[in-house]
Amino acid sequence: MEQSTLTDGGWTLGDKRTEQLLKKLQSVGRPLEEYVMGGIYYGIKTGLNKAFVIDERTKNKLIEEDLKSAEIIKPFVVGKDVKRYEVPDNQGKFLIFTRHGIDIKQYPAILNHLKQFKNELMPKPNDWAGEKWNGRKPGAYEWYEIQDTIDYFTEFEKPKIMYPDIAPRGYFTLDVNGSFFCGNTVYFIVTDQKYLLGILNSKLITFYYSKSAALIRGGYLRFFTQDIEKIPIYIPDFDTLVDKARHDKMVALVTKMLDLHRYLPQAKTDQERRLVLQDIEATDVRIDALVYELYGLTEEEIAVVENRD
Repeated sequence: MEQSTLTDGGWTLGDKRTEQLLKKLQSVGRPLEEYVMGGIYYGIKTGLNKAFVIDERTKNKLIEEDLKSAEIIKPFVVGKDVKRYEVPDNQGKFLIFTRHGIDIKQYPAILNHLKQFKNELMPKPNDWAGEKWNGRKPGAYEWYEIQDTIDYFTEFEKPKIMYPDIAPRGYFTLDVNGSFFCGNTVYFIVTDQKYLLGILNSKLITFYYSKSAALIRGGYLRFFTQDIEKIPIYIPDFDTLVDKARHDKMVALVTKMLDLHRYLPQAKTDQERRLVLQDIEATDVRIDALVYELYGLTEEEIAVVENRD
């Protein structure tokens, strides 16, 4: 390694070709944090999931008891529910979203449900000196409120790109209607850009991220916000016909990819499923090729990304 490249701003160990390619990507793109103007958020930590995360049967019961309950019961996903390009599957989970400052008296059925967990929901006093405590950590919240303040709660109901905190590669998907709330093993970016979704799911960005962020056992990636923010995003110049065409092509390919993943569970035969999977794979290859083109990669640089000799 050239010692001059080992700066205080962070560095990675790798061969010179990889090092040069990472520098090129950084020079071509703008950091994701700037691109989305800081709109990257983490999911909700309730402090006691068994109280706030309920199944569909319990949800229906609470709404039958009091129709207003529906106002604060939200479809809920955790990390394992979020897959690449797939519609998030909440597996029948729902969140009772009693955010900070809520007037719980307006939701009597919810309050009655939470009372059975009251001892465990009580926040530990800040001046607690005892050895054991059955409740939650100290905080400026009432016992019936979720533990996190979540002052950005309105962002959950906007279109967003979601991703789990641990995955073997980029597992980004689009919640196009802002339907889902998520746990603290899911992060999200407030945008409905299919162009951005295609770049984030590409082989090139997974390569970049794997060389510059934390790995855990088995080669899985940890998607920490401080690392995600640095991903270089190529910004198309819409005054240039070539760039506009590339952008529109990306949007079309990602739209197709999302449609294919929505259709896949509906495949009626093994043959139909195989054909859809083949179409998904072919579309993925086309997206990867387009991303290489956007970032101006040479054949030699593509070989580095794809680990070809």
